[in-house]
Amino acid sequence: MTKLDEIAKTLDEIGIIYSHEKSGLLMVWDTERFDDLKILILTSPDENWLFITALFTSFSNIPDEQRCQLMHDMLTASWKVNGVKFVITADDYLAVTAETNDTDLTGDELKTLIDNTVGACDVLAGFCPGYGV
Repeated sequence: MTKLDEIAKTLDEIGIIYSHEKSGLLMVWDTERFDDLKILILTSPDENWLFITALFTSFSNIPDEQRCQLMHDMLTASWKVNGVKFVITADDYLAVTAETNDTDLTGDELKTLIDNTVGACDVLAGFCPGYGV
């Protein structure tokens, strides 16, 4: 059984709806700012790390004159929001991610990581150009 299979079983136990995708487990959330926020759970290739991630727009889509402020706001928010990172991925996407090398999570621990990620997406949408600001 893969680590994602174990995580799927835990999601079933705590009543979180998801779908199996090629790259991981996909959840869709309804929040204050989103009607269909997509959160993906994936593992590192060696399954030693678990990532709960939401991708936003490409950083290159942000107007040049707004990028510096956005990066400042992302760094500041990373210190204020519990348990997540606001990042620019290697593929140039803005993202919110929670990561852990504790891959034997309880249902409560997994739910906390998911809740932190979902909540942080609303925070990022609050200051990211193109998401209602």
